[in-house]
Amino acid sequence: MRELPKPGNETYIYVRESGEGTTVEDALAQAMVRVFQSTANRLGQPFDSQKVKNALLSGTDYKVVSQQYGIPVNRVGIYSTQLREGVYWVYVLCQVASMGNVTPVWDRVGMNSRTANWVALAKSIVVPGLGQMGKDHLAEGLVTLAGEGALIGSGIICYNIAQEQLGIMRTPQVSIDDFAAASSKYSTAQTVSYVSWGMAGALYLFNLIRAFAVQPKTNYDITFHPTVIAAPYTVSPSVSLTLRF
Repeated sequence: MRELPKPGNETYIYVRESGEGTTVEDALAQAMVRVFQSTANRLGQPFDSQKVKNALLSGTDYKVVSQQYGIPVNRVGIYSTQLREGVYWVYVLCQVASMGNVTPVWDRVGMNSRTANWVALAKSIVVPGLGQMGKDHLAEGLVTLAGEGALIGSGIICYNIAQEQLGIMRTPQVSIDDFAAASSKYSTAQTVSYVSWGMAGALYLFNLIRAFAVQPKTNYDITFHPTVIAAPYTVSPSVSLTLRF
């Protein structure tokens, strides 16, 4: 975000805040608390930041908090990133009332997510689960990647075991008992390897479907007053969103 967009009327302004936490949810809650705090200070209204943070972390929608405190806040953009292991940073752009007890008028303009879905699909084609991670479904992406690796790995291991037993079976002058034992192990290992690879293929296809269809946990939709839209938004890889007016 290079600069704050200009509001379409005097009833609201744009506010940007950031938060840091051990999870995206924690960082987002901190950022939203700061938005509410700065708005409450501007409007001269009492505000309990810890109570609001606890409510947001427990799953209460920020719109409910907005109504409870009479602080009109409308979140229009979110960008999240991982600073380092176990530390996340979230940046939010919000429309807030500039005058007490005034509710801004919003018109919704949904950002087309089709491009994001194709990008996620391309990522998961290369690395299973990467598309889900890019949409903030980190646990699902990691489980998919680990599952794919485990299934392919077990298939390779069992295939190698089967080849070893096949080598024993083809050894000249092998005893009947050894041949029977090797034959049984060969059949089992070969079957397990095929099943593992089949399951890996099914998981890979499911991974592609999920990467394309799953909705981001972070809402990237934009909401604007119609008079402020002067040019289409552009997406910047470095800051996720660049707004031009």
